[in-house]
Amino acid sequence: MKESLSASERIFYRILLLMASLPILFTLPLDVIDIDSAQYAGISRELVLSNDFFTLIDNGRRYLDKPILTFWTIATSFFFFGINNIAFRIPAIFLSLLSVYSIYRITILTGGKERQGYLASLAYLLAPGVYAMIVDPKIDVYLTAYLVFTYHFYYLGRKQNPNYFYLMYLMMSMGFITKGPISVVIPAISIGGDILFRRDWKLLFSMKVPTGIFVLISLPALWCYFLYQNFNSYGPVFFLWIQSFGRFYREMYDIKFDPFYFYKSFSWAFFSGLVPMVIYLVFHSYQYTKSLGWKEILRKIRANEYKEVDYVIPFWVFLFLFLISFSRYPLPQYTYWVLPAAALYFGKIMEESLFQSNVARLRPSFLIAGLVYLVGYFLIPVFVSDVGILYYVFGAIGIVFILLSAQLIPLEILITLVGATLFFSAISLQFYPLLTSYQPSKEFGAKIKELEPEEPVVYTFWMSNSKRSYGFYAERNFRNIYDREKLDKLWSEKPERLMILPSEKLDQLREMVGSSYEIIPVLEKDAFKVATPTITFLKKETRNLVTKKISLVWVKKMQGKSSKNSKV
Repeated sequence: MKESLSASERIFYRILLLMASLPILFTLPLDVIDIDSAQYAGISRELVLSNDFFTLIDNGRRYLDKPILTFWTIATSFFFFGINNIAFRIPAIFLSLLSVYSIYRITILTGGKERQGYLASLAYLLAPGVYAMIVDPKIDVYLTAYLVFTYHFYYLGRKQNPNYFYLMYLMMSMGFITKGPISVVIPAISIGGDILFRRDWKLLFSMKVPTGIFVLISLPALWCYFLYQNFNSYGPVFFLWIQSFGRFYREMYDIKFDPFYFYKSFSWAFFSGLVPMVIYLVFHSYQYTKSLGWKEILRKIRANEYKEVDYVIPFWVFLFLFLISFSRYPLPQYTYWVLPAAALYFGKIMEESLFQSNVARLRPSFLIAGLVYLVGYFLIPVFVSDVGILYYVFGAIGIVFILLSAQLIPLEILITLVGATLFFSAISLQFYPLLTSYQPSKEFGAKIKELEPEEPVVYTFWMSNSKRSYGFYAERNFRNIYDREKLDKLWSEKPERLMILPSEKLDQLREMVGSSYEIIPVLEKDAFKVATPTITFLKKETRNLVTKKISLVWVKKMQGKSSKNSKV
């Protein structure tokens, strides 16, 4: 019989889950930052404002790089809650928290104890990678949610009713039009690998594969149809092959090859549980191999003596990490896709190590991450920003909570929970607002809407096309101007327009337009590429060395001046 928690224990664990969710909830009002998040917000805005819900438009141009479901999701939120940064974040937070419930249910369905389900859910919420993909929500936060739902329905179909397998295929289909074929590849590797390893053909035949395939291909086929309408055959080929499997072989994705890149990325993304999990794996693998020997293990595999063991979750984590390490296009967010599985696996490790005596020697390793988080929390004001007395009060409350709750739950869990909650909350409430204060697009956008309420475009000069947030907050497209001829043509239609440019380029703009135009400053702010903060930026004393000033100016054509006679 499965061990069940008392009502008071259950309430306590739910309080812990709420605490661990606070840093995520605190991200709700945060600004949208460049590059990807602002781009996705802008595309979704244009989707809401257009009458065509099957053509993606990015800054006025057709967009192909990512499938449509994420933009539909964000656009739906914009439709109900308005076009703003809060509405942009609501779907990512909601789906991520719903994933936490699915992780809990998967634990129960796979034979885990109720407490283990709560521990796995906590492990997921406290993973730095989970916080990272929610604080700056990209496509991966949605794909990861659909992967969790896929496995949830897989286990419901396997343990309760085979009709749930249809919902499993539907979740893969939704993931497919979120990120591409990877939503099918990961379940195929883990679920398919488990079936092959255990030779469980009965399970395979129960999974309604023939009819399930029709459910699976329905949404991708629909999207391929609309891609063909917009891009001819290149659209479906890019969606199905180049943008997905092409990352393994196409020269356009051949950035570098580092076989350890994804292992290093996973190390920080799952830092909260990394050290004890590695020690546990090494220790148990050594003990098991030593007790049986390789020959006996191979004999057991050939004899299918492991047929009662479920390998889906381990294959999801470790087999996929191994295979993805061959990608030519390394991005850290690829490791986010295995974080739910790592949390599920780690929940079992915590249950065994902290609540059973047979592996109690691992307990000190659980303290490492929590202590690092606590030290980080109290160091943030030293390197990052000035904080008020409440910052230290919250830190003290966290320490008191650890002392008061130590009789109810192991100290190792409490220190990690409190440390990570404080640290991530400090990022949400202190550090991230500091970062976005150096991305002045929200303030610029408000001023642009005030001064040019009917203008459909905001013009820029020598600004990177990655600065998508200026267009999003100004609620219009943006266009870069590099030459006098283009400026003359545009300003002939309207003699004065606003323009955004780096302040260091003001003299270059004045030289280009000559005496035919007047440049009138409106607003100037310090700016920094906040998506990739550096140590120099983080230190208060050196921050001014890496920031640049951005200006909003009126460019007015002088009456009676001929542009042809002006200095170019």
